[in-house]
Parts: sequence; structure tokens; C-alpha cells
Amino acid sequence: MSALTHTAVALLALAVYFAVSWRVGDRFPFSRYVMYAKLRGRTEGAVLSVRVAGQEVAPTSLEAFVGIDPAQIRPDGFPCSQEWVVHETRRWVEDHPGEADSADAVAVEFGFRIVTMERFVLAERWVPLAAGTARRVRR
Repeated sequence: MSALTHTAVALLALAVYFAVSWRVGDRFPFSRYVMYAKLRGRTEGAVLSVRVAGQEVAPTSLEAFVGIDPAQIRPDGFPCSQEWVVHETRRWVEDHPGEADSADAVAVEFGFRIVTMERFVLAERWVPLAAGTARRVRR
């Protein structure tokens, strides 16, 4: 390909990305600067957390979820800047259901760690979203 062809393809890709970004708005990965600019003045943030026995674990380390409604794992109403993590976690739970509690099932909680900064002091609180059981992924 010639340099002119590469330039034309790059400009076309840029135009398509811009058009899709404009249409879908501030949704990852088509977010615009305004998505990040809204952080100014924010005094708290929410981070999704998955806990087993009080310890934070990766959602992908679990499978065969029982008693957990994936629809409850959502960022609505929380000051979360990583909505894609919430959506991916919900999708993981939806894609890995269990039929009944197994002998090696562990209690699992999904929730947000709400981190607040006031007068240069960091405070954290836990807001539960969903709870049930799951089995650790066998490797």
C-alpha cells in the first residue's frame, strides 16, 4: 500500500470512531474528555469489590454462582468511574451460573467500597449489592 492509501484508511477510521463516539456518548471505550472532567469537585468514589470471607478476590477466580441476581450488580447511583468493570463482572456471573450449592462452595459478596476524602482523611465504607455462593475456579 502507498502512503496515501494508509493516510486515507487512517482518516476514514478516525471519522468512523468519531461518529460512533458522538452517537453513543460517554460510554467506554467511546468516551470523550467530559467523562473524565466530571471528577472535579468529587469527594467520593465507588470501586466494585468481590469478597470471599472478607478478603477481596478477582471475580474470575469464582464460578458456579448460586443465589446471586446479576441484575443487582450495577453502577447506577454510585460515583463509579469504572463502569466497564461492573458490567464485565455482571457478565461473568451471568455466564457462570451454578445449579445448587456444592460441598466446596464459598460465601461471596458483591458490593462497592465507597471511598471518601474529607479534610485530607480517607474513609471507606462497604455497600452490599448481592450475596450468595460460588465455587473457586479449579485450575
